[in-house]
Amino acid sequence: MKIKVQYSTMIVKNLEESIKFYRDVLGFKEGYHVDTPDGSGITIMNSENGASVELIENTNFEVGLYSIGTDVDNLDETIRYLREKGYGTTGPVITTTVGRMTFVLDPDGARICLIEHTQEYKDKYM
Repeated sequence: MKIKVQYSTMIVKNLEESIKFYRDVLGFKEGYHVDTPDGSGITIMNSENGASVELIENTNFEVGLYSIGTDVDNLDETIRYLREKGYGTTGPVITTTVGRMTFVLDPDGARICLIEHTQEYKDKYM
């Protein structure tokens, strides 16, 4: 079982302002952007060392750190392992445009997003 931190997810008030900050002030590069069916916008900003910040403008969530995004090689195996260690997921596995995902909470309640990315996504972005 492999788990690799990919990015931190931030809920932002204004996506364009946040993109400008991460790009023009911190030197990140825009990776890709997705408009979701609910009207939200998601932009991945990549740093030089490989770490990324996922920026999401969505009024359904409180502004600030939302979760730590990870890539797992096998989501079902990871969920079984977590259950054996006494940790359950916070909801069902859902299918997204980039793979399958669910969340687990760390001992202090921080959300960890567990994502099994599609091979197409890995080939293009990882």
